[in-house]
Amino acid sequence: MRRWYRVTAFATFNSVLLFVLVNLILYVILSVRTKPDDPLVRYGEDNILVAYPGWRAEDVQTLLQETYADLTFEYEPFTGFRNKPLREKFVNIDRAGFRLSRGQAPWPPRPDAFNVFVFGGSTTFGMGLPDDETIASYLQADSSRVITVYNFGRIFYLSRQEEILFQQLLQSGVVPRVAVFIDGLNDFFYTNGEPGFSPRFRRFMAGQAESNPLDNVPMVKAAHRFMKSAVTIEDDASSNALGLESVADRWLANKRMIEIMAAGFGVRPIFVWQPVPVYKYDLSYHFLSHATFVRKRGPGIEPKALLENLWIHGKLGPKRVDDLADGYALMEDLRARGKLGSNLLWLADMQQDKRENLYVDAVHYTAAFSKEIAGRICREIPTD
Repeated sequence: MRRWYRVTAFATFNSVLLFVLVNLILYVILSVRTKPDDPLVRYGEDNILVAYPGWRAEDVQTLLQETYADLTFEYEPFTGFRNKPLREKFVNIDRAGFRLSRGQAPWPPRPDAFNVFVFGGSTTFGMGLPDDETIASYLQADSSRVITVYNFGRIFYLSRQEEILFQQLLQSGVVPRVAVFIDGLNDFFYTNGEPGFSPRFRRFMAGQAESNPLDNVPMVKAAHRFMKSAVTIEDDASSNALGLESVADRWLANKRMIEIMAAGFGVRPIFVWQPVPVYKYDLSYHFLSHATFVRKRGPGIEPKALLENLWIHGKLGPKRVDDLADGYALMEDLRARGKLGSNLLWLADMQQDKRENLYVDAVHYTAAFSKEIAGRICREIPTD
């Protein structure tokens, strides 16, 4: 028994020691590999600074930390989620759910002011930009009349969520003069039409725990990461069995419902179809086309392959590139046939002849391009 005990104790001690050592090693590796996945880390400082002319590297680092690492989400009824309030150097989000703009007016808005609410996804929010260089901020600054702008652009939002948020604001008694809806990218990027975090909500309602205490053990984390990496990037793309036509139909239905609500409350809606890099833009001018991971593909890389490279490196699938490109072509056809209505501001092709970089990452706009987009929207705001 003593001999059996010594052998068992020795084996147990060595197993525990090996377990601790392996977990310590994996903890160090995972700590290094799980730093915030911001573009500065992903693409390199020299490449990123091209998109921020006149900026110091330290300020760019701070800005990217705030927009790619510090942003978090919280539950919101009906829309599902929203960004948590934030107070930092470049990115500030009010408790009422909007991002601060240049010369931000207080909340709630004054009823006698010319209030403009801007809705959209992360491009409207201004991912990768400071508060005063978003589309909403330039809309505030460039308007020919005194207006007060509130930026309700939210990361991951689809047009359906924008419609619900607009309805919630109207029901709360907050009624703007003008409501701007900037769409295109997210609706054809997440083609199944489900809001972000839907799988988590579905698991929660099914009584499945989101996590357990063992998930924090480095060996378990490493196993999860290995299993996730074994799944092809294509599997990460959202599926849409009904085809892209259903996406267009869904957006048109959301547009119609917004129009009905706006008419009932005396709000002027402005619908904007936004630019995206995959549609009528020479991607050789995209600043990331010179990044190391793209250059490895060799000279003469095709635009679509370049965009896939940019997004795959960001852990997004090429199917989404296809859906976005084909979706925009579909919308162009519907527009040519007069199916999108006369009240749509079509900006999808505004970058067609531009020979300059327009993006701060794979899809989000530079300050200069945001200002130009805001200028086009300003022309649609009524003067009376």
